[in-house]
Amino acid sequence: MTNLHSGFGVNPFFTFDPFDCEGILELLTVLDSTDEDFNQFLNDNQEILTRIKNQGIKNPKSRNDIPWDDANLIFISSKSPQSKLHPAFGSGKPKERLGRIPTSEGNPLSYLLMYLLTPKTPEGEKMLNLLSQLHSGFSKSIHGHNRFSLGKWGMNLQGYLLQDDVINLHEYLKKLKWTISAEETLDGGVRTFANDLSIILRDAKKHQTGVLMRSHN
Repeated sequence: MTNLHSGFGVNPFFTFDPFDCEGILELLTVLDSTDEDFNQFLNDNQEILTRIKNQGIKNPKSRNDIPWDDANLIFISSKSPQSKLHPAFGSGKPKERLGRIPTSEGNPLSYLLMYLLTPKTPEGEKMLNLLSQLHSGFSKSIHGHNRFSLGKWGMNLQGYLLQDDVINLHEYLKKLKWTISAEETLDGGVRTFANDLSIILRDAKKHQTGVLMRSHN
């Protein structure tokens, strides 16, 4: 494959982490709502509350008791204890290839969204939406601010898939008759990155979890 091993050292490195979905969509909602709603969320989601306490916050009763920015709070809230026992999704070449691709942006999902052409069917539209959600589900373009995507200590959340989304996107990549744009810039890039993403999703299915995409500068 042409140029796939040429590095762009200044680009961020992208990773795909386990994403425990329980309560996360509600968390995104209450972080844009009132303190009262956030307090009720903590009461209703004891597992997430425990994860926060395990990071040194002794008795959080409100958002003000938690000193982290929203992006770091989302990341910590989405990490189950079991996820630490999982091997990295796509360990080996898939993980490395998707980490930093040889384009100006270095983002494998940006490349797929540009050059992978989904069929003009409802399933093709759903596939495109899921790729977009993994690419930028935490972005300012979705939420109107970048609090969910950019945090301190280098935290940069791109997007996510819930557990059902993982299953659906994996099936679409395997079974739909998607095609490749004639303008693709890397010889064989779409097929390689789509296959690598399938391996990431397969691993997530195996461990019954969602997937979180983030970048590291």
